[in-house]
Amino acid sequence: MKRDQKEKSGQTAPKAAAHTGASSGSLVLAKALRVLNHVASCGGEVGVRDLARETRLPVTVVHRLVSSLLEYRYLEQNTETGKYRIGVQAFEVGRVYLKSAKIETCAPPVLRKVVEKQGLNAFLGVMRDLSVVYLLALQDFGPYNIRVAPGSQVPLTTTAMGKVLLADLSDGEIEIKLAQYAAQRFSAPEPPSLGEMLAQLHIIRRQGYAVSQDEAFHGVVSVGAPVTDFSGRVVAAISIGRPVHLKAATSVEKMIACAQKAAAQISTCLGAQL
Repeated sequence: MKRDQKEKSGQTAPKAAAHTGASSGSLVLAKALRVLNHVASCGGEVGVRDLARETRLPVTVVHRLVSSLLEYRYLEQNTETGKYRIGVQAFEVGRVYLKSAKIETCAPPVLRKVVEKQGLNAFLGVMRDLSVVYLLALQDFGPYNIRVAPGSQVPLTTTAMGKVLLADLSDGEIEIKLAQYAAQRFSAPEPPSLGEMLAQLHIIRRQGYAVSQDEAFHGVVSVGAPVTDFSGRVVAAISIGRPVHLKAATSVEKMIACAQKAAAQISTCLGAQL
């Protein structure tokens, strides 16, 4: 009987030990990531004691974790101050992520949610010469959908997306664009004067979004917001729109909030620090 108990004990002990070891390893990894994330959030250098205080971990534990992160180059140490900063390996991991994070993969799921949950039409576009080119058009195929095909081009000055993209340029660059625009024969209405357009774009630049109604698309109100990448540069814009005269329609204020949230989600996916 005793031997049977010992045999049973001998069979179960290794499994329990393995389970305990896996749990312990996960806890150590979680603590190491806490330390690494805190160093990253500091934006500079930080010492072991400060790390221990901020992460609420014992100094001895933080010292061991920092040593391991240093060994694998996720942290670097300033030999003069003894403090630590983000290392080259952490940068490499981030670089690989940014390389894989492309707007064509980041934008569709975000804009699809806008269409499904809000019943709005959602678009993604970029600037090309004097036009905004629609890269993505996700539409609510109800009785009031706004039909725009990917690849369509519309003058920059006549859409919320176009105005957001223009607002990212300097006043000098905007003046050049408008001069070129005047020389072209667009079917769209004539744009406002340089002074009027600059006044509009200054407001858009300051508030971070643009609202357009009855311009490129008659009977449609749309809100545009900029999409930025890890460098802080505006690389694209999104817009969400609906027919103006729509009963129980989403208010423009809610559309603004929705557009800014969606643009921020796409920008974060591209590595922007918002």
